[in-house]
Amino acid sequence: MKEELYTIPVNEAIEQDGECLLCTLNKKLESDILNYILGPSYMEEDIRGETDKIGFCREHYRQMYAAQNRLGVALMIDTHLKNLRSDLKSLLDGDKTSSGRRRGLFKKSSEVPESAEYLHNIESSCYACNRMKLRMNSYIDTFFYLWKREQEFRGKVLNSKGFCISHLRMLIDEARKRLSDDKYAEFIKSVSEIQLKNLEELEKDIDWFIQKFDYRFKDEPWKNSKDALPRAILKLSGLEVDE
Repeated sequence: MKEELYTIPVNEAIEQDGECLLCTLNKKLESDILNYILGPSYMEEDIRGETDKIGFCREHYRQMYAAQNRLGVALMIDTHLKNLRSDLKSLLDGDKTSSGRRRGLFKKSSEVPESAEYLHNIESSCYACNRMKLRMNSYIDTFFYLWKREQEFRGKVLNSKGFCISHLRMLIDEARKRLSDDKYAEFIKSVSEIQLKNLEELEKDIDWFIQKFDYRFKDEPWKNSKDALPRAILKLSGLEVDE
């Protein structure tokens, strides 16, 4: 299978034989993006312009703080706070002056205040998430490019452990858009076989994991069940937990 630069991350991820190819890609991508953000890039004007405007989600603030580059995080937060305070002051002043015109006596306004809409947008936006979404879209493109053209890649997918529920849904949605009717049916048949087989094996591992808490089985081997719980959580939710 000939590798191009854009196919390397997808091929490397599937070689890791995780519970979900796209979760493996997403984890590496998230790490790369946060390292990039906390590197010299936080001093670049175009990036700071974006982070000043939209900031980060709760999870990525947590991860950046844990990465120990406190100065980089503080510099980004400093200018984001200044931007937030300036915008919010203007919007709240506007809400105060327009409230009387919007509402009649004893009437509640059905309009969403501009300040509330602005805060909702800030709360639901994240520079890191936006970059991840764009890159993951390109990985989906690459996945279907390889699926349609590279028999070796298709074989690796068919010998994998399938996907988490969220990414399985995403692939089914995208396959409907990208494949002809007969190729879509073939894709669903292939993916359903590996997915259901893996879920059955995972169910057996979880059952045995539970059995091991019974004193009658305490001296029995763990088989493949020792890490069954974190594997099942990843399969069901895409969340990777520490063992």
